[in-house]
Amino acid sequence: MRVRPFLIPISLLLALSLGGCSFSLLGTPAATPFTFPTVPQVTPQPSATPVIPTQDLTLPSLTPTSSTPPPTPPGSPTPTNTPDPSLPYVILPGSPSGPYAVTLMTVADTLNIRSAPGVDNPLVGSFPASFTGVMRSGPSAWVDPSLWVEVQKPTGGPGWVNSAYLTEYITPAAFCADNRVTALLTDLGAVLHNGDGELLSGLVSPTHGMDVRLWRASPPVNFEPVFAQWVFISTWSHNWGAGASGADVLGSFHEVILPRLLEVYDASYTLTCNDPGVAATFSTQPWPEEYHNINYYALFKPATPGVDMDWRLWLVGVEYVLGKPYLFSLIHFQWEP
Repeated sequence: MRVRPFLIPISLLLALSLGGCSFSLLGTPAATPFTFPTVPQVTPQPSATPVIPTQDLTLPSLTPTSSTPPPTPPGSPTPTNTPDPSLPYVILPGSPSGPYAVTLMTVADTLNIRSAPGVDNPLVGSFPASFTGVMRSGPSAWVDPSLWVEVQKPTGGPGWVNSAYLTEYITPAAFCADNRVTALLTDLGAVLHNGDGELLSGLVSPTHGMDVRLWRASPPVNFEPVFAQWVFISTWSHNWGAGASGADVLGSFHEVILPRLLEVYDASYTLTCNDPGVAATFSTQPWPEEYHNINYYALFKPATPGVDMDWRLWLVGVEYVLGKPYLFSLIHFQWEP
């Protein structure tokens, strides 16, 4: 499991602001597992004693789906700027495809185009951080250990870019009209209630994993699919960053993140598409700029009448991989005095 810092010269996202497609989630469609390679055995390491914030949040009773718990992720999460070649990054080699969009980079950055795979080769062009028309010509190559793909330069002719900064492009309108996305959000709720890590791993993006932020301003904790299957039973203590109190929140996904997600799913929540809702009143940019070209839904639990400040909201980013929607990010918002 890695904590991915926001990638240097290369990521995108379109801070999309569409007025909300509103839905009520009915029923619980069955989540479709996504099959990944066998996880190698690793040696569990002792975890730090988590410091859990004092809030009245009830943890669910979880039953692991296997009689033999998978190993706890070893060591402290290590930052990385490149994809892990052992993971099934799904960018089809050998055939033209597109359009792709630039993601995981700030507005001031550009995605460098090089003459051949690898950062040691000459620059031959660049794509802006918000660019949505990247077309692949087919070839790809692994270099130290990034997956590089050949693309068409804006000025014409071929060049190479690091695929970690590309995502399949879908227009905001098509995203908000896609019923598979709302089904994905329903599946997420069912998986959270059942504590089924194997099914959760099948909902997580196989190309970029799933970024989780307890606080908007804190760095994300990234869960690749192979690690997502452990989150309901792992005791690994993550540092989720500091909220208004200034004190870092430490603890496992099960202890810190899960109850806050379930609080929304267990309420009469609302859905809005590409609209941060109340989060916009507490953050000047609730949807991170480095998530350009990633669409999202806001899951909002309204405040209790007479209490007013106990609302809770999650922004759920969704990435398409081979035309299918997957979880890309979860960002939490709540009232902080």
